[in-house]
Amino acid sequence: MKKYFKYGLLAVSLLLVLFYCLVDGSKLSPRSQPSEISSKLVHSINNCQGIAAKSVAHLNAFLEFQKLEIEGRKMHVFQQCMNDQGYMENPEWVKFAEPISQKEAETSGVSLNEAYEKFRRTQMVLIKVPHHHPLYWKISRESK
Repeated sequence: MKKYFKYGLLAVSLLLVLFYCLVDGSKLSPRSQPSEISSKLVHSINNCQGIAAKSVAHLNAFLEFQKLEIEGRKMHVFQQCMNDQGYMENPEWVKFAEPISQKEAETSGVSLNEAYEKFRRTQMVLIKVPHHHPLYWKISRESK
């Protein structure tokens, strides 16, 4: 009888802990909030990439500058869409990108603005970045 009581008490306590984890898991797992924000960011990026692609789908480029113009228009639509979704450019990312752009401009022989813009366009659509790199997008204060 004592044996069943001990096992029963153990099973009930394990069920209570499991129930607590399922109901209020944020206390035990503080990472649930960033993953939710991350999933919102992933959804926003995917949504805005589709909108940006549709915005330039009807345009045809015959010359090289037209291709650049279309790409610039597409990225402008993407950025405006992300701003509408409640995201803004992260100031920490800007500080991170300046020396990288400077080095790229010197090695490739292009202007600093061109190197920065090229780097910015590649980074703004990335979802996963290395741990020591800041994300390009940050939630704006108005949307909180």
